[in-house]
This record gives sequence, C-alpha cells and structure tokens, in this order.
Amino acid sequence: MKKALSEKLAACILEIDSNSSFLWQGKIEEEKESILVFKTSDEKIEELKRFVEKNHPYTTPFIACFDLKNVNEKYRKWLKGVL
Repeated sequence: MKKALSEKLAACILEIDSNSSFLWQGKIEEEKESILVFKTSDEKIEELKRFVEKNHPYTTPFIACFDLKNVNEKYRKWLKGVL
C-alpha cells in the first residue's frame, strides 16, 4: 500500500497491527491484520478508495473515511503541499 504515497494519493500512512475475528462464508475466522490510516485530502478520497479496492488482498476490504475538518492549519498546509 506504500504505492499510495508514491502516487500521491496519501501524504502519510499509519500502520497498526491487529488481531481480528470476523464472520466469513459462514465461519468465524481469526487473522492477524493491519489497520491502515491514510492521511489524504478531500480531493483524493475517491481515487484513494479505488486504489485500495484494487490493490487490497481481500475481496471485501473495509474502507471508512473520517471527516477531519478540525485538523490544525499547519498540518493541513503540509498535507496540501505534499499532495
């Protein structure tokens, strides 16, 4: 997923290791997963979602967006400058 950085779809990616339990095809599954938090601009969200869906190893990845309108201005300027 680091390709999202080189393609300037995200300015930063946080990766958090996780243990997950979930229902899949009628069974309870347990897997080690990574939670990825992509920091991007509003303008890049849809393109980033398409990128994740295309490149994710799961057929049904979880993709959620958080509206961070209250992010500090200095960070917002950095983000826009990088992307």
